[in-house]
Amino acid sequence: MRKTKLISLGLSTVIFFGCSLAPELKKPEIPLPQSLRLENSTAILTDRWWQNFNDPYLNQLVEEALKENDDLLIAQARVEQALATLGGLKAQLYPYVGYQGSAQRGRTSEYSSPYGGQTDYLFSLSGLVSYELDLWGKLRNQEKAGLARLLSSKANQEALKISLISNVVSTYLNLISVNLQLKTAEEYTEKLRETYLYRQTQFQHGLVNELVVEQAKAEYESARLRVETLKNRRETLKTALSLLLGRTPKEIFEKDLLVQRELPLPLKPPSVLPSELLTRRPDIIAAEEALKAVNFEIGVAKAAYFPSISLTGALGYKSNELANLITHSASFWSLGASLVGPILDFGRTKSQIELKEAQKKEALYNYLKTVKTAFKEVYDALAAVEAAEKKLEAQKEQIASLEKVLTLSEKKFEQGLVDYLVVIDAQRSHLNAKLNLIQLQTDLLNAYVSLYKALGGGYSNRSTKE
Repeated sequence: MRKTKLISLGLSTVIFFGCSLAPELKKPEIPLPQSLRLENSTAILTDRWWQNFNDPYLNQLVEEALKENDDLLIAQARVEQALATLGGLKAQLYPYVGYQGSAQRGRTSEYSSPYGGQTDYLFSLSGLVSYELDLWGKLRNQEKAGLARLLSSKANQEALKISLISNVVSTYLNLISVNLQLKTAEEYTEKLRETYLYRQTQFQHGLVNELVVEQAKAEYESARLRVETLKNRRETLKTALSLLLGRTPKEIFEKDLLVQRELPLPLKPPSVLPSELLTRRPDIIAAEEALKAVNFEIGVAKAAYFPSISLTGALGYKSNELANLITHSASFWSLGASLVGPILDFGRTKSQIELKEAQKKEALYNYLKTVKTAFKEVYDALAAVEAAEKKLEAQKEQIASLEKVLTLSEKKFEQGLVDYLVVIDAQRSHLNAKLNLIQLQTDLLNAYVSLYKALGGGYSNRSTKE
């Protein structure tokens, strides 16, 4: 009696829970550095790091992008598709309950039977139940694979969101930078125009020769070209930012963008960051979930080696007269079971398993590459920050020296000690240095933005506890 109960319990467990043919997934161990260190950095950075710039224009643009960006809306649609797919896979774990009804009228051939030539009616109404026993874990592995696909889609959406925020912030900073460069270039151009007019006056009074006038004019026209180039770059950045914001063509042409007049100070992340922080990057999570999905799909493919068992049942009424349909005499019921399995499939199942195993290898290598790429991006961003800070320091020193060179060259030209080309070269070098200083300040800011992006969109004390 006890043995019978154990057998019954075992059979019940197999019928209702089944077994899984999916292989055990072992995530590979990847050697990681213990921590990431930044010099001269003590700030605490949240996952909404851009708000620390205290720029209401930037905050508004980021929020607009998160609501209207086309790529983000596409990613959301993909998440909804994965969610709907998972819902369908979950439903397969439960019985199907339906109904069926029919009404027929027909005449039989007079030669088919002694009662031929009569017109008959047939009415039926019944309920149906069907259920597939998941003995080999096929349906549950399909559900688990669907869940992994959903989580991967959500992680990809989050990765896209991080990239979008970084691109909006970077483009915004570049737009401020171009405006500053344009302002500097326009001031320089106006100064060259005044110099050109002054040289013309000197030429008319015989104080300088025609060559000096033409050299001043050439330098003035060159400066005007630079201004137009910067204006074109500004418009290109505006349209690029508008596209990131998901604005309509009408808004791209008619709606302006408000930006600050000066570049903000850099936002520095904490001086020490745990390496495990990077493993929570959304793109790494997406790659890991994709690997899990393929692993479960191997179990689904292996289940094709075994028979599929389904239970069916029906309960209802049949009658030749509609008035007698819902009566006890017209009732009927049926119970049945079906078994379908392979005998000889000429390698179909084997090929499908090999395909899934090859896809698992691809997913595994993609996961490893994603982890390596994450640390590479952080390393590159840290190197870019360090290089930009050193370049910025050197550029400031160069500007101080070039200001002295410009002042000395102008004095010596007025004294007739140097050619006017020396003055032009000093002016041009001084302008290039000032423009380069603005660009280096922007490069430093963008290097930090790239670092925040590489870290997975920010760092917070909450994320380290999870």
